[in-house]
Amino acid sequence: MTSDFLAPGRLWLLLAIPLLAIAYVVVLRWRRGARVRFTQVDLLDEIAPRRPGWRRHLVALLQLAGLAIGLVAIARPVDRTTERERSEGRILVLFDVSLSMMATDVEPDRFAAAQQAARDFVDAVDPDVEVGLISFSGVVNVEVSPTLDRGEMERGIDDLELAESTAIGDALTAATRLLVRGVDDPTDPSDESDDETTGAEDDESDGRPPGVIVLLSDGETTVGRDTAVGADDAVEAGVPVFTIAFGTLGGTITDPVSGEVVPVPVRPADLADVADRTGGAAFEAATERELADAYDQIRDSLGETLGEATETITELTWRWALASVTVLAAAWLLALWWLRGMV
Repeated sequence: MTSDFLAPGRLWLLLAIPLLAIAYVVVLRWRRGARVRFTQVDLLDEIAPRRPGWRRHLVALLQLAGLAIGLVAIARPVDRTTERERSEGRILVLFDVSLSMMATDVEPDRFAAAQQAARDFVDAVDPDVEVGLISFSGVVNVEVSPTLDRGEMERGIDDLELAESTAIGDALTAATRLLVRGVDDPTDPSDESDDETTGAEDDESDGRPPGVIVLLSDGETTVGRDTAVGADDAVEAGVPVFTIAFGTLGGTITDPVSGEVVPVPVRPADLADVADRTGGAAFEAATERELADAYDQIRDSLGETLGEATETITELTWRWALASVTVLAAAWLLALWWLRGMV
Protein backbone atom coordinates (compact mmCIF):
# COMPACT_ATOMS: atom_id res chain seq x y z
CA MET A 1 0.00 0.00 0.00
CA THR A 2 1.26 3.47 -0.88
CA SER A 3 0.02 6.94 0.02
CA ASP A 4 0.01 10.05 -2.10
CA PHE A 5 -2.29 12.90 -3.17
CA LEU A 6 -4.78 13.43 -5.97
CA ALA A 7 -3.99 17.17 -5.99
CA PRO A 8 -0.40 17.42 -4.74
CA GLY A 9 0.00 20.93 -6.18
CA ARG A 10 -2.23 22.26 -3.42
CA LEU A 11 0.37 21.33 -0.84
CA TRP A 12 2.10 24.59 -1.74
CA LEU A 13 -0.57 26.21 0.45
CA LEU A 14 1.28 24.77 3.45
CA LEU A 15 3.82 27.55 2.97
CA ALA A 16 1.24 29.82 4.57
CA ILE A 17 1.74 28.03 7.91
CA PRO A 18 5.33 29.20 8.56
CA LEU A 19 4.33 32.69 7.34
CA LEU A 20 1.54 32.80 9.91
CA ALA A 21 3.94 31.55 12.58
CA ILE A 22 6.37 34.33 11.70
CA ALA A 23 3.53 36.88 11.81
CA TYR A 24 2.55 35.59 15.27
CA VAL A 25 6.09 36.05 16.57
CA VAL A 26 6.29 39.55 15.03
CA VAL A 27 3.04 40.61 16.70
CA LEU A 28 4.26 39.32 20.05
CA ARG A 29 7.48 41.31 19.76
CA TRP A 30 5.57 44.41 18.67
CA ARG A 31 3.21 44.21 21.64
CA ARG A 32 6.11 43.64 24.01
CA GLY A 33 7.79 46.72 22.60
CA ALA A 34 4.60 48.76 22.98
CA ARG A 35 4.36 47.77 26.64
CA VAL A 36 7.94 48.81 27.29
CA ARG A 37 7.30 52.25 25.77
CA PHE A 38 4.53 52.86 28.32
CA THR A 39 6.51 54.91 30.87
CA GLN A 40 4.35 54.51 33.98
CA VAL A 41 5.17 50.87 34.70
CA ASP A 42 3.23 50.78 38.00
CA LEU A 43 0.08 52.00 36.32
CA LEU A 44 0.66 49.53 33.45
CA ASP A 45 0.56 46.62 35.91
CA GLU A 46 -2.85 47.80 37.11
CA ILE A 47 -4.55 48.43 33.76
CA ALA A 48 -2.95 45.76 31.53
CA PRO A 49 -4.62 42.37 31.77
CA ARG A 50 -2.51 39.44 32.92
CA ARG A 51 -1.44 37.39 29.94
CA PRO A 52 -1.80 33.60 30.19
CA GLY A 53 1.82 33.10 29.11
CA TRP A 54 2.56 29.71 27.58
CA ARG A 55 -1.14 28.90 27.27
CA ARG A 56 -1.71 31.41 24.51
CA HIS A 57 1.26 29.98 22.65
CA LEU A 58 -0.23 26.49 22.91
CA VAL A 59 -3.54 27.75 21.55
CA ALA A 60 -1.75 29.42 18.65
CA LEU A 61 0.21 26.24 17.97
CA LEU A 62 -2.98 24.17 17.90
CA GLN A 63 -4.59 26.64 15.52
CA LEU A 64 -1.63 26.42 13.15
CA ALA A 65 -1.65 22.62 13.37
CA GLY A 66 -5.37 22.52 12.61
CA LEU A 67 -4.87 24.79 9.59
CA ALA A 68 -1.98 22.63 8.35
CA ILE A 69 -4.05 19.45 8.60
CA GLY A 70 -6.90 21.17 6.79
CA LEU A 71 -4.56 22.21 3.97
CA VAL A 72 -3.37 18.61 3.64
CA ALA A 73 -7.02 17.58 3.31
CA ILE A 74 -7.41 20.07 0.45
CA ALA A 75 -4.69 18.16 -1.43
CA ARG A 76 -6.94 15.05 -1.27
CA PRO A 77 -4.72 12.38 0.32
CA VAL A 78 -5.33 8.81 -0.82
CA ASP A 79 -4.14 5.27 -0.12
CA ARG A 80 -3.41 3.08 -3.14
CA THR A 81 -3.50 -0.71 -2.91
CA THR A 82 -2.75 -3.11 -5.74
CA GLU A 83 -4.51 -6.43 -5.95
CA ARG A 84 -4.25 -9.13 -8.56
CA GLU A 85 -7.43 -10.34 -10.24
CA ARG A 86 -6.12 -13.88 -9.98
CA SER A 87 -4.79 -13.99 -6.47
CA GLU A 88 -3.95 -17.71 -6.62
CA GLY A 89 -1.11 -17.10 -9.08
CA ARG A 90 2.07 -19.04 -8.42
CA ILE A 91 5.43 -19.30 -10.13
CA LEU A 92 7.65 -22.36 -9.94
CA VAL A 93 11.29 -21.86 -10.91
CA LEU A 94 12.82 -25.09 -12.23
CA PHE A 95 16.58 -24.84 -11.86
CA ASP A 96 19.00 -27.15 -13.68
CA VAL A 97 21.76 -28.27 -11.28
CA SER A 98 23.41 -30.81 -13.60
CA LEU A 99 27.20 -30.83 -13.79
CA SER A 100 27.15 -29.07 -17.15
CA MET A 101 26.27 -25.90 -15.24
CA MET A 102 29.92 -25.81 -14.14
CA ALA A 103 30.87 -24.56 -17.61
CA THR A 104 32.73 -21.27 -17.55
CA ASP A 105 31.58 -20.00 -20.94
CA VAL A 106 29.52 -17.53 -18.88
CA GLU A 107 31.32 -15.49 -16.22
CA PRO A 108 32.04 -16.61 -13.57
CA ASP A 109 30.29 -19.86 -14.57
CA ARG A 110 26.80 -20.87 -15.67
CA PHE A 111 25.73 -21.96 -12.22
CA ALA A 112 26.75 -18.83 -10.29
CA ALA A 113 25.38 -16.53 -12.98
CA ALA A 114 22.08 -18.40 -13.04
CA GLN A 115 21.80 -18.24 -9.26
CA GLN A 116 22.23 -14.46 -9.26
CA ALA A 117 19.74 -14.00 -12.09
CA ALA A 118 17.22 -16.20 -10.27
CA ARG A 119 17.61 -14.12 -7.10
CA ASP A 120 17.04 -10.90 -9.03
CA PHE A 121 13.99 -12.39 -10.74
CA VAL A 122 12.39 -13.53 -7.48
CA ASP A 123 13.03 -10.13 -5.87
CA ALA A 124 11.32 -8.38 -8.79
CA VAL A 125 8.17 -10.56 -8.82
CA ASP A 126 5.14 -8.82 -7.33
CA PRO A 127 4.99 -9.47 -3.57
CA ASP A 128 1.48 -10.97 -3.74
CA VAL A 129 2.60 -13.81 -6.04
CA GLU A 130 3.90 -17.02 -4.47
CA VAL A 131 7.19 -18.36 -5.83
CA GLY A 132 8.63 -21.85 -5.41
CA LEU A 133 11.90 -23.54 -6.35
CA ILE A 134 12.51 -27.01 -7.81
CA SER A 135 16.01 -28.23 -8.60
CA PHE A 136 16.74 -31.09 -10.96
CA SER A 137 19.73 -33.12 -12.02
CA GLY A 138 19.28 -36.90 -12.12
CA VAL A 139 16.68 -36.45 -9.39
CA VAL A 140 14.09 -33.77 -8.76
CA ASN A 141 13.87 -31.91 -5.44
CA VAL A 142 11.32 -29.38 -4.22
CA GLU A 143 13.69 -26.94 -2.56
CA VAL A 144 11.06 -24.36 -1.64
CA SER A 145 7.30 -24.86 -1.86
CA PRO A 146 5.39 -21.86 -3.26
CA THR A 147 5.69 -19.06 -0.72
CA LEU A 148 5.53 -15.30 -0.33
CA ASP A 149 8.71 -15.41 1.79
CA ARG A 150 11.41 -14.05 -0.52
CA GLY A 151 14.06 -14.73 2.09
CA GLU A 152 13.24 -18.44 2.04
CA MET A 153 13.52 -18.43 -1.73
CA GLU A 154 16.91 -16.72 -1.60
CA ARG A 155 18.18 -19.28 0.90
CA GLY A 156 16.91 -22.08 -1.32
CA ILE A 157 18.76 -20.68 -4.33
CA ASP A 158 21.96 -20.22 -2.29
CA ASP A 159 21.83 -23.85 -1.08
CA LEU A 160 21.61 -25.42 -4.56
CA GLU A 161 24.29 -28.02 -5.32
CA LEU A 162 25.38 -29.60 -8.61
CA ALA A 163 24.90 -33.29 -9.37
CA GLU A 164 24.98 -35.70 -12.29
CA SER A 165 22.43 -36.14 -15.14
CA THR A 166 19.47 -34.05 -16.29
CA ALA A 167 15.81 -34.97 -15.76
CA ILE A 168 13.85 -32.18 -17.43
CA GLY A 169 10.79 -34.31 -18.13
CA ASP A 170 10.53 -35.46 -14.50
CA ALA A 171 10.98 -31.90 -13.31
CA LEU A 172 8.14 -30.63 -15.50
CA THR A 173 5.82 -33.37 -14.27
CA ALA A 174 6.70 -32.74 -10.64
CA ALA A 175 6.19 -28.99 -11.01
CA THR A 176 2.82 -29.47 -12.72
CA ARG A 177 1.64 -31.82 -9.98
CA LEU A 178 2.78 -29.41 -7.29
CA LEU A 179 0.85 -26.55 -8.89
CA VAL A 180 -2.31 -28.53 -9.59
CA ARG A 181 -2.59 -31.00 -6.75
CA GLY A 182 -0.12 -29.98 -4.08
CA VAL A 183 0.65 -33.66 -3.42
CA ASP A 184 2.95 -34.69 -0.59
CA ASP A 185 5.59 -36.04 -2.94
CA PRO A 186 5.15 -34.45 -6.37
CA THR A 187 8.74 -35.35 -7.31
CA ASP A 188 7.98 -39.08 -7.60
CA PRO A 189 7.63 -39.70 -11.36
CA SER A 190 6.51 -43.28 -10.74
CA ASP A 191 3.26 -42.03 -9.21
CA GLU A 192 0.94 -42.65 -12.11
CA SER A 193 -2.21 -42.96 -10.02
CA ASP A 194 -5.06 -40.75 -11.06
CA ASP A 195 -2.95 -38.99 -13.69
CA GLU A 196 -6.14 -37.70 -15.19
CA THR A 197 -6.56 -35.49 -12.14
CA THR A 198 -3.55 -33.56 -13.35
CA GLY A 199 -5.65 -32.23 -16.16
CA ALA A 200 -7.42 -28.93 -16.54
CA GLU A 201 -10.75 -30.36 -15.41
CA ASP A 202 -9.64 -29.91 -11.78
CA ASP A 203 -8.82 -26.24 -12.30
CA GLU A 204 -11.15 -23.39 -11.57
CA SER A 205 -14.21 -23.31 -13.80
CA ASP A 206 -13.03 -20.12 -15.44
CA GLY A 207 -10.05 -21.93 -16.96
CA ARG A 208 -7.38 -19.99 -15.15
CA PRO A 209 -4.02 -21.77 -14.87
CA PRO A 210 -2.92 -22.81 -11.37
CA GLY A 211 0.37 -21.04 -11.97
CA VAL A 212 3.29 -20.87 -14.37
CA ILE A 213 6.62 -22.64 -14.67
CA VAL A 214 9.94 -20.94 -15.42
CA LEU A 215 12.41 -23.57 -16.60
CA LEU A 216 16.14 -22.79 -16.71
CA SER A 217 18.43 -25.40 -18.27
CA ASP A 218 21.49 -25.67 -20.46
CA GLY A 219 21.00 -29.19 -21.72
CA GLU A 220 18.60 -31.96 -22.62
CA THR A 221 17.01 -34.84 -20.77
CA THR A 222 19.44 -37.70 -20.06
CA VAL A 223 17.45 -39.70 -17.48
CA GLY A 224 13.81 -40.23 -16.56
CA ARG A 225 10.81 -39.45 -18.69
CA ASP A 226 11.24 -37.61 -21.93
CA THR A 227 10.99 -33.84 -21.99
CA ALA A 228 7.96 -34.07 -24.26
CA VAL A 229 6.12 -36.24 -21.73
CA GLY A 230 6.64 -33.65 -19.02
CA ALA A 231 5.44 -30.99 -21.45
CA ASP A 232 2.30 -33.03 -22.14
CA ASP A 233 1.49 -33.00 -18.42
CA ALA A 234 1.81 -29.23 -18.35
CA VAL A 235 -0.36 -28.90 -21.46
CA GLU A 236 -3.05 -31.11 -19.96
CA ALA A 237 -3.09 -29.03 -16.78
CA GLY A 238 -3.09 -25.74 -18.67
CA VAL A 239 0.21 -24.65 -17.13
CA PRO A 240 2.31 -22.38 -19.39
CA VAL A 241 6.04 -22.98 -19.30
CA PHE A 242 8.59 -20.23 -19.92
CA THR A 243 11.97 -21.70 -20.83
CA ILE A 244 15.48 -20.26 -20.81
CA ALA A 245 18.27 -22.09 -22.64
CA PHE A 246 21.36 -20.80 -20.84
CA GLY A 247 24.91 -21.10 -22.10
CA THR A 248 26.81 -21.19 -25.37
CA LEU A 249 27.64 -23.81 -27.98
CA GLY A 250 31.28 -23.71 -26.90
CA GLY A 251 30.74 -24.61 -23.25
CA THR A 252 32.97 -27.30 -21.71
CA ILE A 253 33.53 -28.85 -18.30
CA THR A 254 36.26 -31.02 -16.80
CA ASP A 255 35.00 -34.46 -15.87
CA PRO A 256 35.50 -34.74 -12.08
CA VAL A 257 36.34 -38.46 -12.40
CA SER A 258 38.43 -38.80 -15.56
CA GLY A 259 39.75 -35.26 -15.77
CA GLU A 260 38.81 -35.09 -19.44
CA VAL A 261 37.43 -31.94 -21.00
CA VAL A 262 33.83 -32.64 -22.01
CA PRO A 263 31.87 -30.36 -24.35
CA VAL A 264 28.50 -29.25 -22.94
CA PRO A 265 26.90 -27.08 -25.62
CA VAL A 266 23.57 -25.50 -24.82
CA ARG A 267 20.64 -27.33 -26.48
CA PRO A 268 17.66 -25.00 -26.87
CA ALA A 269 15.49 -27.01 -29.28
CA ASP A 270 13.62 -29.19 -26.77
CA LEU A 271 13.08 -26.25 -24.42
CA ALA A 272 11.65 -24.14 -27.21
CA ASP A 273 9.26 -26.96 -28.08
CA VAL A 274 8.07 -27.13 -24.46
CA ALA A 275 7.36 -23.40 -24.40
CA ASP A 276 5.56 -23.51 -27.73
CA ARG A 277 3.33 -26.45 -26.78
CA THR A 278 2.38 -25.09 -23.36
CA GLY A 279 1.65 -21.51 -24.43
CA GLY A 280 4.67 -20.00 -22.73
CA ALA A 281 7.70 -18.40 -24.36
CA ALA A 282 11.24 -19.55 -25.08
CA PHE A 283 14.42 -17.55 -24.54
CA GLU A 284 18.08 -18.18 -25.30
CA ALA A 285 20.69 -16.55 -23.09
CA ALA A 286 24.39 -16.77 -23.91
CA THR A 287 25.50 -14.26 -21.27
CA GLU A 288 24.58 -13.25 -17.74
CA ARG A 289 23.08 -10.03 -19.10
CA GLU A 290 20.93 -11.90 -21.61
CA LEU A 291 19.77 -14.21 -18.85
CA ALA A 292 18.67 -11.24 -16.74
CA ASP A 293 16.89 -9.77 -19.77
CA ALA A 294 15.08 -13.07 -20.32
CA TYR A 295 13.85 -13.05 -16.74
CA ASP A 296 12.69 -9.46 -17.16
CA GLN A 297 10.68 -10.37 -20.24
CA ILE A 298 9.16 -13.36 -18.48
CA ARG A 299 8.14 -11.20 -15.54
CA ASP A 300 6.50 -8.70 -17.89
CA SER A 301 4.53 -11.53 -19.51
CA LEU A 302 3.20 -13.00 -16.27
CA GLY A 303 0.23 -10.65 -16.16
CA GLU A 304 -1.30 -12.57 -19.05
CA THR A 305 -1.34 -15.78 -17.01
CA LEU A 306 -1.49 -14.71 -13.37
CA GLY A 307 -3.92 -11.86 -13.95
CA GLU A 308 -3.41 -8.14 -14.29
CA ALA A 309 -2.97 -6.14 -11.11
CA THR A 310 -5.78 -3.69 -10.35
CA GLU A 311 -5.35 -0.54 -8.29
CA THR A 312 -7.80 0.51 -5.60
CA ILE A 313 -7.77 4.16 -4.51
CA THR A 314 -9.22 5.09 -1.12
CA GLU A 315 -9.59 8.83 -0.61
CA LEU A 316 -8.76 9.98 2.94
CA THR A 317 -9.84 13.61 2.66
CA TRP A 318 -12.64 13.20 5.19
CA ARG A 319 -10.24 11.83 7.81
CA TRP A 320 -7.87 14.76 7.46
CA ALA A 321 -10.76 17.22 7.43
CA LEU A 322 -12.17 15.64 10.60
CA ALA A 323 -8.76 15.83 12.25
CA SER A 324 -8.48 19.50 11.27
CA VAL A 325 -11.90 20.34 12.71
CA THR A 326 -11.08 18.43 15.90
CA VAL A 327 -7.79 20.27 16.47
CA LEU A 328 -9.32 23.68 15.68
CA ALA A 329 -12.24 22.94 18.01
CA ALA A 330 -9.81 22.02 20.78
CA ALA A 331 -7.93 25.29 20.22
CA TRP A 332 -11.20 27.25 20.34
CA LEU A 333 -12.31 25.62 23.61
CA LEU A 334 -8.92 26.19 25.21
CA ALA A 335 -9.01 29.81 24.09
CA LEU A 336 -12.40 30.26 25.78
CA TRP A 337 -11.16 28.61 28.97
CA TRP A 338 -7.72 30.18 29.25
CA LEU A 339 -7.74 33.43 27.32
CA ARG A 340 -11.17 34.99 27.81
CA GLY A 341 -12.51 33.41 30.97
CA MET A 342 -15.91 32.81 29.34
CA VAL A 343 -16.27 29.23 30.56
